[in-house]
Amino acid sequence: MIQRFGNEEINAVKKSITKSSLLSGYTNKFLGGEIIQKFEKEFARFHKCKYGISVNSGTSALFVAQLAAGVKNMKKVSVPSITFTATTSQVVACGGSPNFVDIDPESYCMDFDFSKKSPFAIPVHLLGHPCNLEMIKTMKEYGMFVIEDCAQAMGAKSKNKIVGSMGDCGIFSFQETKHITTLGEGGIIVTNNEEFAEKCRSIRNHGEYYKDQMSVGFNLRLTDAQAAFGIVQLKRLPNILKNFRKNATHIMKNLPENILPPIISKNVEHSFLIIGCRYDSTHGISREKFLERLTKNRKKFLKNEQISDIKGLNLRPGKIISSGYKTTQYNIPLYRKYRPKKIHPNSENFLKTSLFLDIHRWRSQSEINEELKILNNTFSELKKT
Repeated sequence: MIQRFGNEEINAVKKSITKSSLLSGYTNKFLGGEIIQKFEKEFARFHKCKYGISVNSGTSALFVAQLAAGVKNMKKVSVPSITFTATTSQVVACGGSPNFVDIDPESYCMDFDFSKKSPFAIPVHLLGHPCNLEMIKTMKEYGMFVIEDCAQAMGAKSKNKIVGSMGDCGIFSFQETKHITTLGEGGIIVTNNEEFAEKCRSIRNHGEYYKDQMSVGFNLRLTDAQAAFGIVQLKRLPNILKNFRKNATHIMKNLPENILPPIISKNVEHSFLIIGCRYDSTHGISREKFLERLTKNRKKFLKNEQISDIKGLNLRPGKIISSGYKTTQYNIPLYRKYRPKKIHPNSENFLKTSLFLDIHRWRSQSEINEELKILNNTFSELKKT
């Protein structure tokens, strides 16, 4: 089993509380104390970027990055139709207009239509699979400002280019279900653009240097204790990625016939936050029927567990295999006014066929094999009926 937290994290937090930098905080152009600055530099360096700007969540990172980039006054921001709602909500929060884009049927990431350009784009590296690097390069060639949403794909690579370093900036989440965490919540923006980084720092800390700044800012800061925890977590990240990939590979080789593993091209290093599979209903068993029987067959494991969405802290969470996202972004009531004229076929098909497996993170080989046995037995039972 992967050791997610240990005494090193606890001791780092204790030490941060006693350091004098906790009191000096944001005296130097709102850069934060030395612990925060160290975490930002080390995280940015890991993702091949010069600057890191920590904030209190991945959602805040999306908000700050868009404000700093100039999203306002209903300017169009291209976002994929399949993503977590924060990608879209923060476009609206900044005063922008979401321009929904269909997904690639194999990677499930944004498949941009360059005949419908927009000033800004937020390609999402979904479930740990990086977006097409050439697509992002072309976006930049067209003059689009590209904000990579890397919340689900820490450490993933396309053609040996790590996520976060492909576009103009990248945002990450340290929420408790992500690859690493900063005490349950947190986020960061990485970039190679010094001027943009400065704008982000200003926005996260009230938007003023007590000079002639005329922009509104916010209090979106990370704390020293969170940064201290994050520094230790970052050291664990290479091993976490190694174990996620090892466990995911084992699972994908041992799935029942009705669950098709994700398609991953040779030039991609997937980070497997979730194993995004496809359900094959050609065996005469519907996805809904399979999940219903699977839940029944897992009851002996579920009865003593806390049913929770906290997949990271709960080593054996109640819902670790599901149909995934329930709707496209443009069908969420709040965003329906931005709905495209035609539905996106790949996105709609994704909703009908996707199957999310979260049975590989923070688990021992014996636990994984128990779940694989249940999966295969469930398929065998239904196939006989």
